[in-house]
Amino acid sequence: MKPLNAFPRKHQEAGVALLIAIFVLLLVSGVALALVANSGTESSLAGNYRSSTSAYDAGFAGLEEARGRLLPGSANYFNNTVAGFIPVGAPLLVNQVRYVLNPLAGEVVAPANLGNNATYPDTEYGQEFPLGLAGATIQTIPSVWANGAVANIPGPLYKWVRITPATENSLNIDVNGDGVKDAVTPLYYDPAHLDVNGNPKPSLIVVPTAPVGVPASANQALEVTALAVLPNGTRKIEQYVVTPITFNLNFPSALSLPGANVAFNPANSNVWFANGNDGSGALTGSPSYTPVPGCAPNPATSLPAVGVTDATGSNANVSAVTSQIPTRLDNHYTGGSVGSPSVGNVTLNSTMDTPAELDQLVQTITNNADLVLNPPTGTSASSSSLPSSMILGGSPATCTSGAVVVNGDFTLGPQTGCGILVVTGNFTYTGNSGWNGIILVIGSGTTTFQGMGGGTGQFDGAVFVATTKSTNGTLLPALGNVNFDINGGGGNGIYYDSCWIKNSQKPPTYKVLAFHEIAQ
Repeated sequence: MKPLNAFPRKHQEAGVALLIAIFVLLLVSGVALALVANSGTESSLAGNYRSSTSAYDAGFAGLEEARGRLLPGSANYFNNTVAGFIPVGAPLLVNQVRYVLNPLAGEVVAPANLGNNATYPDTEYGQEFPLGLAGATIQTIPSVWANGAVANIPGPLYKWVRITPATENSLNIDVNGDGVKDAVTPLYYDPAHLDVNGNPKPSLIVVPTAPVGVPASANQALEVTALAVLPNGTRKIEQYVVTPITFNLNFPSALSLPGANVAFNPANSNVWFANGNDGSGALTGSPSYTPVPGCAPNPATSLPAVGVTDATGSNANVSAVTSQIPTRLDNHYTGGSVGSPSVGNVTLNSTMDTPAELDQLVQTITNNADLVLNPPTGTSASSSSLPSSMILGGSPATCTSGAVVVNGDFTLGPQTGCGILVVTGNFTYTGNSGWNGIILVIGSGTTTFQGMGGGTGQFDGAVFVATTKSTNGTLLPALGNVNFDINGGGGNGIYYDSCWIKNSQKPPTYKVLAFHEIAQ
């Protein structure tokens, strides 16, 4: 006889598989839903990252456009588009505000409008400059990208870039440690600044009051601020603090030959002159002379034709130079108040009076040069390697000043170049070649300045020749012996010209001192 409970026990196990299946299905569904949610979060994060990066890049493009257009050598230089947009020879004042506007086609960008009419308003300005835009002198200029100005190329999506002086308040830094964040005094950057212990400390400075004034080595610091806005509403404000790189080259004579001993062998031609009177080269009628547009030499500036450096109480180098000048040519060396011929002891610029300082100067120019030539040992680079923009009659027809450094020997001719030319070896030129600007022959113990043959070329600006290293390349403790040797006519000569000296020192770039994003 079968047990009565056998059949009911079988029914108690019924449906367990279904419950397990449902549980597993719920578990899988939960995991799937979690994966879908996670995927959506990742997509959202990726989208936010793309938007943030795109806005960053757009703002960065605005900063770089403005930094590039601050340079006089730029084809899109601000002052070429709007005269006086950036003051030249004077600081940008705290109440002067400059905007670069970059609207899309049909769009209005008006960041400085007061009241309710501002589009993409500059709300940051009032936080940096307490007086606000109401009391500011505002000028605007279109971006190179504005309204699709560059055909078929989509421009960056920044809306405006603002250029203003940097102040302690705008940077939120107490630069001089006086406990006050000055909002009205422009800051300067001085690469030659010394700390309280006399140690080098390049830094921002508050310019001392008169009569000290702005140090010759300092340049104004500017803020460049950009607002980028994407179509999805993503916004970023980014800011540079920049300052122009300048070489601060000043010369005490048309031809400067500082050193322990000077070996001077001048031209024997009746048409070769050395003249320290500013702009005197314009009077020669040489085809190689061209004036600097918008600049007039100062006729009151009269420097020695040839400047040397003698120890205190000595005139050994003055005598070494004058003794080699034929008496019939004494009046070919004109300028200054040192008699005839015009050869005298001079004081060098404080950044050019030691081998270490001159070596640093060469490095600074090299780091910012348009071209650096490294001819193999035993060979000489030539002016055929120079950019056509630095050759008179090249492209463009008038010289566009730049800087070229030759680490070795260099031969100039028969072209006339312009800008800054640095030669660390022997410099040789032909009589029909010349230079408008600055020539620095600074280098080893064999450094010479050599001219060969006759011609009508001339040098307008300043020529500086110094020996800073021994023949094995070791830096000397003091300036060494220097050679100046012209074999033959040598062209028309060397003429001091402040316009060409100044024109050659247009800033090659604006150095970025700081960069940051401003929270929105």
